[in-house]
Amino acid sequence: MKHDPLIRLREANPVPLVPVVDGAELFERIVAQPQERERHPRPARRAVAVAAVFTVAAVVASAAYAISNWVGSGPVKPRVTRHEYRAAQHQLTLPPGYSWPSLHIDPNSVTGVGAGGGHAVLAAQNAWECYWVDAIRTGDTAAQHRARSELTALLDHNVLVAPAGAPENWTPPKPQQAPYAVLADDGGFEWKRRTYALAAAGQPQRLIDSCRANKAG
Repeated sequence: MKHDPLIRLREANPVPLVPVVDGAELFERIVAQPQERERHPRPARRAVAVAAVFTVAAVVASAAYAISNWVGSGPVKPRVTRHEYRAAQHQLTLPPGYSWPSLHIDPNSVTGVGAGGGHAVLAAQNAWECYWVDAIRTGDTAAQHRARSELTALLDHNVLVAPAGAPENWTPPKPQQAPYAVLADDGGFEWKRRTYALAAAGQPQRLIDSCRANKAG
């Protein structure tokens, strides 16, 4: 569900809005009041003005913070997503004999920040799952151990779980430098861990199904 950016900005701003005051009108109201007999009236008015300036500055600073967070997590165009996908390929490893699949994106679409890296993580994960399946079929024990090690590392360092109730395009407040994929809070992360544990214990059916369902091409 799309939200009005201005509504999101207001919700992110922890400082309540300050009513706009016409400076000329305020001045007329002040000078129209009976003057009190005091030795230094001007410094008092100056203190009020300084306080007002600090109040406005606080609102501006808070708004800038909200805008920076909003812009940083906003949608990006396909060229940015493709760049993220290519950059992630230099940080992730594919099994021997595998190559990166092409990334197909609608040229008129937008994605969230980090989506390109997420695609790369999922592509690497599927490649290692299928590599493991092939190693089981050929009886290559060393390849099986390596596949499980690589998949465990991906879950530990490149897969995040969104908080309960988070939107589909959720991104972490402070994204990590390494590419990451985000899984919904629906048990998918633990399902993967269990799948790998079962495969290592001689029950690879879930691993086989996952490879077949997500295989590129």
